[in-house]
Amino acid sequence: MDFRRRSSIPSGLSRLDREREREIKTAFETFSAEGEGVGYHELKAAMRALMLPVKKADVLEAMRSYGHSPDDVLDFKAFAQILRRKFAERDPLAAMLQTFRLFDSSGSGRLSLRDLRKAVKEAQLPIKEHELEQMISFFDQNESGTIGEAEFVQVMVATDLQ
Repeated sequence: MDFRRRSSIPSGLSRLDREREREIKTAFETFSAEGEGVGYHELKAAMRALMLPVKKADVLEAMRSYGHSPDDVLDFKAFAQILRRKFAERDPLAAMLQTFRLFDSSGSGRLSLRDLRKAVKEAQLPIKEHELEQMISFFDQNESGTIGEAEFVQVMVATDLQ
């Protein structure tokens, strides 16, 4: 695995943007009834599943801002526009810390090799043990054998994942 900093991604979209687009597509496929579209309740459930802040008034306002009433069924284009905007409105630091806390299964404030193994397994990623060890070694600035919140944020920024 190469952990060098990258300033751009050839496709024109950052890795985060490409991943986010996949998440939006998957959410639409998951919450739409046979690909027909999603209504207010499905949109709200999708936003919650994607860990976006969700309040009834916010969901209704988002629908209205794109010309939809609460009773409308949104096609993929409208669904994606709303979610892209919600992701863009999200505070990047808060999102990174929320992600860190999801990985920190012990609540210790540090990510251990065990935490990374669990995250890789749950996400079904083809990352080998020695690559996880390299990740910790590369980003563990205080040489504790773990990655703290500040180090994690630096990893996310350095790898264009914020």
